[in-house]
Amino acid sequence: MSGEPTDSRIRLALTIAVWLGLAACVYSIAADNLAQWDFNVYYSAAHALAVGETPYRPIHPHPGLAGDLIFQYPPLTTYLFYWTNLLSLESAKLAWLGLKLAAVGVLAWIWRRDFERVDATWPIALFIALGFNATLLRDFVTGNISTLEQVGIWLGFAMLVRGRPYAAAAILAFVAQFKLLPAAFLVLIPLVRPRDGWKAFLLGCGLFVGLLGLNFVLSPHLTHDYLSQFTNANVRMDDRGINNPSSLALFRDIIDLTAWVPGLSYNREAGTRVYLFYIAALVLILIRVTSGRVRRVLNSDPRLIVYLGCALFAVAMPRMKDYSYILMLIPALFVIRDLRRSEGQSYLLIALGLMVLAQPQQTNVPGLQVLIYMLQAYLPLSVAAVVMVYVLRLMLRTAHELQPSRDEVAQVSTASIITDSAVS
Repeated sequence: MSGEPTDSRIRLALTIAVWLGLAACVYSIAADNLAQWDFNVYYSAAHALAVGETPYRPIHPHPGLAGDLIFQYPPLTTYLFYWTNLLSLESAKLAWLGLKLAAVGVLAWIWRRDFERVDATWPIALFIALGFNATLLRDFVTGNISTLEQVGIWLGFAMLVRGRPYAAAAILAFVAQFKLLPAAFLVLIPLVRPRDGWKAFLLGCGLFVGLLGLNFVLSPHLTHDYLSQFTNANVRMDDRGINNPSSLALFRDIIDLTAWVPGLSYNREAGTRVYLFYIAALVLILIRVTSGRVRRVLNSDPRLIVYLGCALFAVAMPRMKDYSYILMLIPALFVIRDLRRSEGQSYLLIALGLMVLAQPQQTNVPGLQVLIYMLQAYLPLSVAAVVMVYVLRLMLRTAHELQPSRDEVAQVSTASIITDSAVS
């Protein structure tokens, strides 16, 4: 009994220390004039639109960046940044950072209410801040819209698991107007609700296309500029490594390494071809492992289907920026908590993490430095693949325990699996 207060004080001290460290980190971002360079682009685009110029003009907001940056969202989204015309760049950056801090609070509320237990204790705070190569803090540093985008995505997921597919479809269709790729999450609607979700899915698809089509109707010239900027050589669409740990970037990096191997012919386009083969193989494997069990798998807890969808998105999308892995924090948290039942696997993951973090500055071992760099840079992608496999195996293993009726899913054992892991 005497040890409990001491343990409580230690936990409290660690929690305070972690939060003070995170506060100092956020303060340093706010005080850095060169930080939030993506927001510089949004600010520049809104001001250009206000004076009748095209928002799709290249700017160079940070001397450390290779090449220029260009506003990459459809024309109508520019109006959502129109408020920045009322502020100086410095004040607008502070307001933007404040909005994103508020968005983190909203995200935590959504996650805790409908998905996994998220609290202010030091392990959770560290995981949310530093997980997936510090994906959340990277979004703060770059000033991207990703944190706010994730609020919309997870709000859509929350509506879906709460049995409101039409609200989920509308929210996801709107959120996808920025980066377009999140429209793929509309597919989760008929998967979570196989009996009546098709209407909501079709409505979401129609709404997504309709909202996107408004750009052609209301701003045809700016829409032309928007489409043209994708072919601009200055746009950094081929980011790789730690800035874009996607599967396409990984295959391109691996193929580029062959240029240094004597006797091997180098083909720059081979990485893209390998990626297409990888996507086809991924689809075939999913079809194979779920063959004959599709109906039972779809009767899994809706949250498991959402987690699997997030992991599939991460491992399949051709572009998955470092800050986009905020999407994977909650699915990974679920897997980590479930892994606590098998300590051996947990120790294996810890050992792998230490190996990846221990990058040698200099080594005489051929290829070792490149290998460890690749492990570090693409660690988020690797973890997303582990989460995908783990959740899918869990769904297949527990599918036979579930009732076929969708109305009874909330009362069956798979729901208790997630609840128990959240409590633990």
